[in-house]
Amino acid sequence: MSESATQWRSTADAAGLAAWLGKASRVVILTHTKPDGDAIGSTLGLARTLTAVGKDALVWYAGPTPVWLKPMARDTSFGRVQAGSEAPKADAYVVVDTGARRQLETAGAWLDGKADRAAIIDHHLHGDPDLADRRWLVTDAAAVCQPVARLCVELLGVDGLASLPEEIATPLYLGIATDTGWYRNSNVAPDVMRDAGDLLACGVDHAALYELTEQRDTAAHVRFMGHMLADMEIELDGQLAIMACDHAKMRECGVDGGETGGIVDKPLTIVGVRVSALLTAWEESPGQAQTKISMRSKSGPGAVDVNQIAQEFGGGGHARAAGAKTPMALHEVKRGLIAAVERALR
Repeated sequence: MSESATQWRSTADAAGLAAWLGKASRVVILTHTKPDGDAIGSTLGLARTLTAVGKDALVWYAGPTPVWLKPMARDTSFGRVQAGSEAPKADAYVVVDTGARRQLETAGAWLDGKADRAAIIDHHLHGDPDLADRRWLVTDAAAVCQPVARLCVELLGVDGLASLPEEIATPLYLGIATDTGWYRNSNVAPDVMRDAGDLLACGVDHAALYELTEQRDTAAHVRFMGHMLADMEIELDGQLAIMACDHAKMRECGVDGGETGGIVDKPLTIVGVRVSALLTAWEESPGQAQTKISMRSKSGPGAVDVNQIAQEFGGGGHARAAGAKTPMALHEVKRGLIAAVERALR
């Protein structure tokens, strides 16, 4: 491990990363498994920028992807990470919207021995610094698309975000919009609205993006959400809402792992609920349990830091939105989660 990669801190900025990428011919762009709007927006925005300045850039995605990925990608090429697949050859590897090896799964092994050729751009509070010598960590950014947008400006040599081409501004805007809950969440700040406004000035169609990404529910997904809400458990004097399912239930409802988005946010509309959790269980192999935890919390007085709770299960994220994946059975996770939230509420 290099001396610069001993702790989770920034070792680079937009100008430095732009200069480094300027020397590369082929760039591989990675993000976390099961990419969301911020992950897809930042990877597509960066890939299109690198292509515009003459680089060979390819994005790789792992796990389930949203149904809107292909129309969002337009003509930007992307690959699918397969278990055991070999690392594509590149001069530079850029990881966005995560710095945690566990969230990269198979693609994490692609970075082994390549820290000197890798960079991380992230806004999460924790990660594995040994993955990359170059790290630009903006933990107060609402979305990683905010620092990535500034890197795109540096690479293109344009005068600010409002001067970006529409095809680059559109995915960057998507990342900011989705990671703020379309400007409803507590991470909305003046800089978020300024950045969003600058990107809209590039010709981004806000209404079309919202329809593409937020109004594409299948009937199966809506029915599945109904099942989850009907079986929801309220704990800790009404302060914790827990929903749980397994892959068998998902198959019964006709949904897959990529169709659980948005469900965990719903219980926060209930008066008194401070934390909402969605637990999804499956067997990775016979007898080998896995449970995924997704958590959200309300802001305001007495807000619960779900990032701290997620760390107890080997995960992490943000104070108001975090998650983990753990080799524990569903009932064990539920019991442990209730205890952890109870401690946080004291």
